[in-house]
Amino acid sequence: MKKAFLVSICLIAFFAVQATHIVGGDFYYKKIGTDQYLVTLKLYIDCQNGDSTAIRSDETAIVSIWDAGSNSYIRQEDFFRTGPTYLSKIHYQCLIPPQDACVSQYIYTKSIDINPGTSGVILAFQRCCRNHTINNIVNPEATGATYWVKIPGTETTTYNNSAVFKELPPNYLCTDAPLKFDHSASDPDGDSLVYELYQPYSGASQDRPRPDNKGAGLFKAPPFNNIIWGNSFATSNQVTGNPKMEINPKTGEITLLPTTVGQYVIGIKVKEYRNGVLVGETYRDYQFNVRECTTTLVANFITAAGSSAFTYNCSDTVNFLNKSLKAKEYRWEFGDPTTDADTSHDVNPTWIYPGNGTYTVKLHAKNDLCEADYEFKVNIKSKIDIKLGPDQYFCDSSVNVFLTPNIFDATKIVWNNGKITPILSVNRIGRYVATAYYGNCKGSDTIDLKLDLPVFTITPDSLFCSEEAIDLDLVATGQPNYKYLWSTSSVDTFSKVHVGKSGYYWVKVTNPRGCSKYDTSLVYVSYKPNLGPDLFICNEFSKIYDAGKRPDTYLWNDGSTGRFKEINAEGKYWVTVWEKHCKSSDTFYIENPIIRLELGNDTNYCDNLYRLMVAPPAMAEYLWYDNSTLETNTVTTPGKYYVWVKDTNGCEKSDTIRLTLTNSPEFELGNDTAICLREAVTIGTPKKFLHYQWNSGSNEPYITTQDSGNHILKVVDENGCFTYDTLHVAIDVNAMPNELFIANAFSPNGDGLNETFPFSEIILQPEYHFRVFNRWGEKLFDTEDSEAQFWDGTYKGKRVKLDAYIYLIDYRACNGEFKRVSGTINVME
Repeated sequence: MKKAFLVSICLIAFFAVQATHIVGGDFYYKKIGTDQYLVTLKLYIDCQNGDSTAIRSDETAIVSIWDAGSNSYIRQEDFFRTGPTYLSKIHYQCLIPPQDACVSQYIYTKSIDINPGTSGVILAFQRCCRNHTINNIVNPEATGATYWVKIPGTETTTYNNSAVFKELPPNYLCTDAPLKFDHSASDPDGDSLVYELYQPYSGASQDRPRPDNKGAGLFKAPPFNNIIWGNSFATSNQVTGNPKMEINPKTGEITLLPTTVGQYVIGIKVKEYRNGVLVGETYRDYQFNVRECTTTLVANFITAAGSSAFTYNCSDTVNFLNKSLKAKEYRWEFGDPTTDADTSHDVNPTWIYPGNGTYTVKLHAKNDLCEADYEFKVNIKSKIDIKLGPDQYFCDSSVNVFLTPNIFDATKIVWNNGKITPILSVNRIGRYVATAYYGNCKGSDTIDLKLDLPVFTITPDSLFCSEEAIDLDLVATGQPNYKYLWSTSSVDTFSKVHVGKSGYYWVKVTNPRGCSKYDTSLVYVSYKPNLGPDLFICNEFSKIYDAGKRPDTYLWNDGSTGRFKEINAEGKYWVTVWEKHCKSSDTFYIENPIIRLELGNDTNYCDNLYRLMVAPPAMAEYLWYDNSTLETNTVTTPGKYYVWVKDTNGCEKSDTIRLTLTNSPEFELGNDTAICLREAVTIGTPKKFLHYQWNSGSNEPYITTQDSGNHILKVVDENGCFTYDTLHVAIDVNAMPNELFIANAFSPNGDGLNETFPFSEIILQPEYHFRVFNRWGEKLFDTEDSEAQFWDGTYKGKRVKLDAYIYLIDYRACNGEFKRVSGTINVME
């Protein structure tokens, strides 16, 4: 069945010169002479939907040049393009190529003279904006691109030529079809190349899509900003797929099975290493356009362990899961070199391999219309034998050692310090564990870097209760062949020294290997607490006293035994401390007169204001807001009021209060009213208040009622002021509504629900006349023949059959008119 094309490669232009036509780009350089480089910029353009004005505007690329050390601007160069070259390679079998997919490549080349210096130079082309329909970045329509490359300086290398990607990128990808793309690069210098995914860079802006040096500050200086990934996307997950996109760090091969139609910005980077030193990086920023394609056959499979290029099977037995679409026949070749019978025609076969290794598995699928092949390398790691070598010994805890496992083909090596690297640079002794991972398969080894230091003991720290009591021999006890040097001597001495005063004493002990170790002994006098002088403190206070961290035990005057004591009242206080066997104390006194001054909380008054404010009695001085010096002050107007007082001790205190005045709310429910029987009336107020309270319990501004009597509403405004209003509702029992609501069924079955028809209450209106007839016209009920005002579903004392009955109701309406209502009532169970 053919699938409809859901998405085309469309890059919609916002403005005529905005770069919504650009699909991607990469930058290269080649050293062709002393301080002379041939620089190449490649741009990939949407030639199907790209804006022609924008494409013409890029006939010249404006390249900025920067100092890579200081990030300072050097100059700009104009590059002219050749091309285009159209991307036409089909990366799938059994596919009808889409007719509206068009990506072209333009090449900008120029020979420039520049001295990279010691730190190198950066060349950058900045352009805005990206396609607004891109799925994996935030705000794509306002996000531009920066394509750049760094020519290294002499601090890195004396020369370098950048690595160059070999293949043009694909012009489209298909959902549910596996893609394998050779994204490897060639390097003219023979450097070691390592591939990885990276987060592409943004650049330029919507209002200045082609920056140059004609206006100040139009270029964005390095370091360049990265794009922002959208939800669920990241550098490790750039395209929606299962399996997700991965790149083999050694071969540069990209594997991906996209699952969702869309447009995705991706970043591929290749690093150049020379003698273990990073000398250069080449970036490719490109847009993958994923669509549903019309295919007649898809060959695809995974293993039970997974489908990533880095998936390893931890056992020799591999189960293959066929993911092909529309296939009828299969032929498997398992790539086992030990036998020629490593084939199968099963849909989901199993094969047992001879042991560790990488085996190329091929699947040939076919149907009546097409044949397709899919190839996948199966990595077997049933045994992992990683070795770090024997333990090592050092004189210092700081070392400079490279720990190198005996294997180099692991997908990653994780160390117990969190580092992920094949070779670990170590600068401290300790235990190091390396775990080699091959996908989910892993193996570990441990190496100990140990100190080979003298082992000895020294007289422990010694406490004396006074300086005069110090008389001590310090002894360092070690092996007979150790050498000792004390801090009290400048030459080698014996393992003992005598001291008579407090202080730190150290000894240096050296073993025959020449490794030395220091240790110290402290001779000290017990701690004497000093909590400070007596204090005079006005008003409330809180003060934390510290009796010192050295003592072992504390005792305060109130019996508490902690190091810290919070004090907030006057009195005499003391603390006694014990440091081992030594005891000492300290005492102090706090005098604390307190002024109790409190004018109260800020308050709002309703309709009128009167406040008597009282300050504490017997103060030496009073000063109010109005310069009054009395103990009290009366206010009747709103405002902010304060008072300051001073007692006979010279202590001062002040307080402030704010008083406000508002009118109580005003509203009316209207005049008293009368309503007909069974008629509802809505009463209330349209005014907005903070709170409503009816005597019926409702908190709404309006209520609807059929009840007679007084209806009282209390309203409260935002200041807490309130008022009431009452409306009396009377019911005219002799009048009924102009329009009666009559049910079409009732159930006189004795359950207490819907037992009567049409009403349950007595109707007092003299003009009210109600009759019921059966379908043959026989009258079953008449209010003039009975005292009852409603029908209970009986006739002559017996319950009528479950059936439909005809009713007539005559009554006088509220408007004074006489009305008749007729219809059918169903008697239900």
